[in-house]
Amino acid sequence: MKISLNWLRELVDLPGQVGIGWQDLATRLTLAGIEVEGVTHVGAGLSGAVVAEIRGKRRHPKADKLTLVDVFDGQQVTQVVCGAPNVPEPGEVGRSTRVVWARPGATLPSGACLGERDVRGIVSPGMLCAEDELGLSEDHGGILLLTPEDGIDIGADFAVSTGLPDTVLDLNVTPNRPDCMGHVGVAREVAALFAREGARLHLPEVDLSSYYGDTPAVSVEIRDPVGCPRYTARVLTGLRVGRSPLKARLRLQRLGVRPLSNLVDATNLALLEWGQPLHAFDLAQLVGSRIVVRKAVSGETLTTLDGVVRSLVPGDVVIADGERGVALAGVMGGKSAEVTATTTAVLLEGAYFDPTTIRRTGRRLKMHTEASHRYERGVDPNQGLLRASARCAQLMLEMGGGTIAPALVDIYPQPIEPGRLALRAQRTRDIVGADIPAAEQVRLLTSLGLSVVSDGITGAEVLQVSVPTFRPDLTREIDLIEEVARLRGYDTVTPRLPRMRIADDERTQDARRLAMDGLLSDRARDLCAALGLSEVQNFSFVSPDRLRALGFPADDRRSQPITLQNPLREELSTMRTQLVPGLLEALRRQISHGIDDVRLFEVGEVFLKRPESDEYRALCIRNTALSGPLAEGVRVRAATCLTADKMPVEERARVAGVLAGHRDHFLNAGPGDSIDVFDISGLVEELARGLGLGGQAGVRVRVARPGEVPWLHPGVAAVVEDRQGRAIGEFGEIHPDLRQRLSIEVVAFAFELDLPQNLPEAPTFAPLPRFPAVTRDLSFFVDAPISAGDLLRDLRGAGETLLSDVQVMEDYREKGRVPEGKKGMLFGLTYRHPERTLTDEEVQKAHDGVVRHLRGQVSIDLR
Repeated sequence: MKISLNWLRELVDLPGQVGIGWQDLATRLTLAGIEVEGVTHVGAGLSGAVVAEIRGKRRHPKADKLTLVDVFDGQQVTQVVCGAPNVPEPGEVGRSTRVVWARPGATLPSGACLGERDVRGIVSPGMLCAEDELGLSEDHGGILLLTPEDGIDIGADFAVSTGLPDTVLDLNVTPNRPDCMGHVGVAREVAALFAREGARLHLPEVDLSSYYGDTPAVSVEIRDPVGCPRYTARVLTGLRVGRSPLKARLRLQRLGVRPLSNLVDATNLALLEWGQPLHAFDLAQLVGSRIVVRKAVSGETLTTLDGVVRSLVPGDVVIADGERGVALAGVMGGKSAEVTATTTAVLLEGAYFDPTTIRRTGRRLKMHTEASHRYERGVDPNQGLLRASARCAQLMLEMGGGTIAPALVDIYPQPIEPGRLALRAQRTRDIVGADIPAAEQVRLLTSLGLSVVSDGITGAEVLQVSVPTFRPDLTREIDLIEEVARLRGYDTVTPRLPRMRIADDERTQDARRLAMDGLLSDRARDLCAALGLSEVQNFSFVSPDRLRALGFPADDRRSQPITLQNPLREELSTMRTQLVPGLLEALRRQISHGIDDVRLFEVGEVFLKRPESDEYRALCIRNTALSGPLAEGVRVRAATCLTADKMPVEERARVAGVLAGHRDHFLNAGPGDSIDVFDISGLVEELARGLGLGGQAGVRVRVARPGEVPWLHPGVAAVVEDRQGRAIGEFGEIHPDLRQRLSIEVVAFAFELDLPQNLPEAPTFAPLPRFPAVTRDLSFFVDAPISAGDLLRDLRGAGETLLSDVQVMEDYREKGRVPEGKKGMLFGLTYRHPERTLTDEEVQKAHDGVVRHLRGQVSIDLR
């Protein structure tokens, strides 16, 4: 939301305004929750430029592209050399085209100070200015041309006459503050923030009585009072369509609105002033001089002002005349009744539309306009609407002439009344943590336009507050407390520790669950950082193309992401089902910047679809009948009553990493010392052990089946499984085809694992052994498909108490020396007693027991 500082000063009387600059306003507004994101200075440094009338024009004798222009500044005629291609011919004195002449001694926003200079043998005093030279825009196509209708006298100072210089503040207005979507709302905030300095709100007064005249009658009918609780119409006739005065055009331009015509510009000026969207219909194009507000008919279409044919549904609200739709309510007008150059009479619409309906229509049609931006947040259905409509009519009549009907057509079947809230002064003090007297609370709330009646201010101190309809965000006592704290200043509150209390069992369980999730995530981050990886944080939203690039089959949940209804952009339109896509994009960026050795990780959530539960479907059916502005919120809040396993979305915490480049060494790594699959395997092993996934958890690693992990190289991919055989992760080399699609030119390796449900047990420590160990080798042939990991598990599960360690020593498969279909395995078994030295007989007995156990599990031939 762009705000003109000069316009703001017209609405707020600030004593000593010279001493209150834009920096003070920006600081106060930001601290009060209305963040100032940017500042633009328009026309700063411009002085000495006046409006002059063209009296003569002729070609420069020594240059075909230069023109000698005679300009009159109200006192004398001066010849100026001009190189612009759009110098007009002189017309009737007093009615000819006017230009901006920067006389000698003038200063431009660029810092240039003008004087007299020789141009091809002719002295030119100053220059005729283009828009960019005046600091108005980037346009340098020609000099700025004015007409008498612009309302600036010959010889007048251009900057003063057009409201320059000006400062434009770019505000980040949160969705709960629709009152600040116009200059009046921001001015009300400024007046409240500077109330101690004597600031007073000064709203423009509108008197249309001098424009009253005979106008044709119109009728308005509301058939959808839910979608449109209030509709007003004003009829203006005898209008002339033309350009708006220059001051109005420049004001619109610096606030980001393109001037069109005086009638349309009037609606935009009223919108920017009051935050109330208005629309002008060409009265001659309204069949039967009639307005009908109704729901759209199934299959109905409407051509909007942008020339696009829109397909409507029964949930949309349509503004129609006696025969067809002429506007999409709250979003955009229709082409059939737009104001054109031949328009002489208009019907000016001022209405209040249901925010939820407008939001739903705008999102479905992917239309976001200045009108829908405000309607979907909620405008003032009472005084704000009426005063904005009157102000717009006044501007139309001032800029286009004509007359207006004395009576306002106002259909308001169920008036929306101001809200009433009770505020306990002591509750405010408890929440804010500061001693704020009740009288000060009254003063602060009153400065915002709220009406406050104190009930027993010296006793119970309960304030009865009437909340005007331009503040729909104030619905609870805590909202009023926030307003008091905000205006008084959050920086004035002394920090202090809150009082602690024991929560009930249900909340304690929720807190424990959330704490457990946080501890597991922190544990994973600490482990990854200790293993030499650097953390990145990506959005939970990804492009669907990135997920499709992973190559999962259509029936896989990871290829069926949840689509956002209103994404920020296409690249962030789906919820991620894997962490790897974001890490691969980070890897690509690193490599493109010349960083060869990359080790990145991320800990975050992925979101997978699950079939809708019966409880969820029943809940949706029960809430289908809900309507009105609270329906959507009620459904969302009701859905949160279901447990996580009943919701149609599974949220799963994962940890993922990507590696590329060379290993770290004390000495420089050589060309053959690149990271390979064993590095990623060892990293996953250490990470799994640290997260409690190894050891007794029974986690095992197996080679991935063909196509099981399509984003990994088919020959260098592995799957991590839990003891139930469920896949909880994968790791390996990134598939070459995927790297090619993502423009990753180096070999890279990645892993992704589910975080466990519980924290690993704290490690236990044993004293160093006091007695020596005895090592025995165990060598045998076994079927080649049996993995070393399975053999390790079988040996350790022998139940032999003296067996303290088992190590894989050799995996031997040389052809001709190993039977067909077999492999030779060599294990080192360590035996130890914690309290004495073992004898050979004890060691042999224990070793024979381990061998017998292994024979009982698999078929082996001792070597």
